[in-house]
Amino acid sequence: MGRPVFLGKAYINWCEKCNVPLIGDSCAVHGKESVFRLNITPPGDLRFAFGKDIEFIRSVFKEHYGVDLGELFDGKVILLNKTPGEDDSYEIILDGYVFGWIRFDPLELRWKPGLKVEGAIALWKHFGKSMKKWIIVDEGAIEPILNGSNLLPVGILEAEPSIRRNDDVILISESGEVIATGIAKKDYEGLANKERGTGVKVRRQKSVNYREGRKATMEDVLRANSIELERKVMEARRFMRKIATRYSDLPIAVAFSGGKDSLAVLGLALEEFGDEGFTIFFNNTGIEFPETLEYVEELRKELEPKGIRFIVADAGDAFWRALHVFSPPGRDYRWCCKVTKLGPITMAIKENYPTGVLMFVGQRKYESIKRFKQPRVWKNPWVPNETGASPIFHWRALEVWLYIFSRKLKYNPLYEERLDRIGCFLCPSASLAEIYTLKEERPELWAKWENELKRWGKRFNMPDEWITYGFWRWKKLSKGEKAIARELGVEVPEERSWEPVRYTIEETKEGFVTRFNTVVNLERIKEVAPILGEVEEGENYIRAGDITFRPDGAYTGEFDEALQAYYLVKRAYECVGCGVCVGKCPEEALSIDPRSKKIVVNYDLCTHCRECMDVCPLLKIKNPEEGSQL
Repeated sequence: MGRPVFLGKAYINWCEKCNVPLIGDSCAVHGKESVFRLNITPPGDLRFAFGKDIEFIRSVFKEHYGVDLGELFDGKVILLNKTPGEDDSYEIILDGYVFGWIRFDPLELRWKPGLKVEGAIALWKHFGKSMKKWIIVDEGAIEPILNGSNLLPVGILEAEPSIRRNDDVILISESGEVIATGIAKKDYEGLANKERGTGVKVRRQKSVNYREGRKATMEDVLRANSIELERKVMEARRFMRKIATRYSDLPIAVAFSGGKDSLAVLGLALEEFGDEGFTIFFNNTGIEFPETLEYVEELRKELEPKGIRFIVADAGDAFWRALHVFSPPGRDYRWCCKVTKLGPITMAIKENYPTGVLMFVGQRKYESIKRFKQPRVWKNPWVPNETGASPIFHWRALEVWLYIFSRKLKYNPLYEERLDRIGCFLCPSASLAEIYTLKEERPELWAKWENELKRWGKRFNMPDEWITYGFWRWKKLSKGEKAIARELGVEVPEERSWEPVRYTIEETKEGFVTRFNTVVNLERIKEVAPILGEVEEGENYIRAGDITFRPDGAYTGEFDEALQAYYLVKRAYECVGCGVCVGKCPEEALSIDPRSKKIVVNYDLCTHCRECMDVCPLLKIKNPEEGSQL
């Protein structure tokens, strides 16, 4: 297998005799003699295409090229390789070559197909002129095209009438040989009438590796990869045992999300620690797919009788309550992770394992460059009572699925519904393609979220496109999103702001006064005041350290303290009870009131260290993976 894009080229090995992909450099059936290498687009985190994926690909290609790929795809092992792009894009691999791709156009909001030369050869061989989007070129144009030139309309002998500007097309010689593929720069009429200018922008392809292989099954794939897969499994199990021994004072647990990666880790844990027992932590964020909750419950019923403890860190309705405080989450404003994940899991660990836990997680370096840079064993600064370790850190999605299939593990049924990533159904990190797949596959879930977005859109005075084109996924628009807005001719504010508690700081002769857009509730301030310092309660005031709170504002001698006064009022009023600060407090002085869902401070235990200020999502929204402020 190859390496991520930031380390160089990516590739996959293929056994020509078995006609299956290999995760190593040798086939368990035929050895190395029939193995060849296929270069693919980095990072090369391939996965198998499920039945519904293949049906969808066939429908996209049929709409564009007018033919059904069934006779090409039936009985073949098909891989999908997610590639970088404006939105989702997948290379389609079969028979040991890249057939083509499908990509989601973020402007047209639809999937579009394309062909590599190998795929064009396959289609032309099977369908000829009965397919669409072909152009017959003059023999004199062939050599310039192969040397890197684009095709001018004067070199066109015949073109298929359905061609429109920006369509993917294939170029055919007079003798019927596929020459290249490219993008039409004119409609059919412009090509047929020999209009001046570029007719087709031709793609460059150094070599062609077309072949037609035998039919193959998943059993063939497992058989060919059996030796290498077991080698990887044993390495992962040795790693788990080594880390468990190193942290022998901590109980063993598995973080289970309901997705494929955590399922693989769960399977490995059952193999390595099944007789000894361990704990499974499932984080119910309150915005999970219903199918995921049903799937997790089925696993719980299966595993608990076998001595496996199951703990649910339940966020309840925290997301929906916090939404009114924070506004919709964004890729650059991920308060949702802290409120629905980190807080609940910290509280659950603290309640069940006060001294901490060793958590095996399904984190893989090929998921992102951020993940790649992380160590295989780490301490999460947001979950201080957890030591994390990833046994499948070096695995690719292909290896994860091979392991799942080899052990016949029951996986989340959502993977067979064209949902590539299992998690919160309204995640702002989702691509537009994933959002539109959600609309198609689970319209009731999307409608629930869309109704919320419409309310916020009116509040922010956003155009309809704020929802339609997914601009809501940023608090401050990225360069790419601003470019899309310009191309659409839509005015979307570059940044949105929502602060329920607002403030101003005034300088007076006596010091500084922090004024708020609301009356200061001294009873509520009293519950959290020790965070800032020793507390003194008087008639119509609360003093916390050097700050005096009165109904009309907060008074202090230092500007920094005036800002701290705002932070405390914000936490007092807007706390959503996520619990992140509870786990971070070194003195265990914080707790969540079960009725109000807000923090309260134990006067006797609090040492005013203010560490809880550093992690509160109301004050600092940071990336849980990186710990950097967004």
